[in-house]
Amino acid sequence: MQLYEVTGLPAVSDVPQVLAIGKFDGVHIGHQAILDEARHYLQPGTRFAVMCFEPHPSYVLTGDKTYLRSLTPSVEKARILQDHGVDALYTIHFNEAYASTEAEMFVKTHLARLNLERIVVGQDFRFGRGGKGDVAKLTAYASEIGIGVSVVGEVDQNGIKVSSSHIRNHLGEGRVEAAEALLGRPYSITGTVVHGDARGRLIGFPTANLGDIDQYVLPKTGVYAVSVEISRAGVQEHWFGVLNAGFRPTVAGQDYRLEVHLLGFNGDLYGESCRVSFLHRIRDERKFSGLDELKAQIQSDCRTAQDMLGLPAGTD
Repeated sequence: MQLYEVTGLPAVSDVPQVLAIGKFDGVHIGHQAILDEARHYLQPGTRFAVMCFEPHPSYVLTGDKTYLRSLTPSVEKARILQDHGVDALYTIHFNEAYASTEAEMFVKTHLARLNLERIVVGQDFRFGRGGKGDVAKLTAYASEIGIGVSVVGEVDQNGIKVSSSHIRNHLGEGRVEAAEALLGRPYSITGTVVHGDARGRLIGFPTANLGDIDQYVLPKTGVYAVSVEISRAGVQEHWFGVLNAGFRPTVAGQDYRLEVHLLGFNGDLYGESCRVSFLHRIRDERKFSGLDELKAQIQSDCRTAQDMLGLPAGTD
């Protein structure tokens, strides 16, 4: 995939492109419907491109720090889009100056440089200063420069529109299975394994402590059954695990951490990339009387995870 960081006008493209535009926070099943529609217009020699905006426009326009965290930070978003066959990703560095771009200029000056054969957006797409541009204006402006526009209707589940906001709410309440249904895949967080307090190893349940996760929307504190993908020396390994998300009240922890115990794993993961996918919620995080009670509970959590995941007993 070719990556373009756009701080002003995008570079002129000498390759014809079909372009899907949106925030794509999460690349959920609603976004995937837009990608599927765009794919219909691809011809031999045509490039499949996506345009998105970073940081989240809601943060720039309202100052809501909630949106400093993403369901899919830029690297994760690029990976998922590539898995969906996207050839080029234009990331607009969204700021107040860019937000002041008039709707007509966005289409006739910015998008006109991209050699577009088709533009595909969702029905609630807004653009231009003050969000004054809608799909009707996009269609009209694009038509004037010879570009067709396709508008994809909303995707509903149980009569409710699929949205990034709903996914964020599900994760905030620990409903990882509901988040998975809207994402079309388990919610995942990728981090680097860093040194922790080594208490897990002390009680016989060593854990990998994930660092570099500040950009992600973090799930509700608690214990989860997870799948884990590890990259070691260029080789991908897949494991199941039990993850504690939270503040570790038994040991008076102060900061939110993701610590995962890999079932049946022995080895050193420090410095390795690790992607954790949340499959099932086991229980709330709670404070225990001491390490012995905590150890007994972790043993129980491992057995619960094994049952949930269909694993044989004794793989902890």
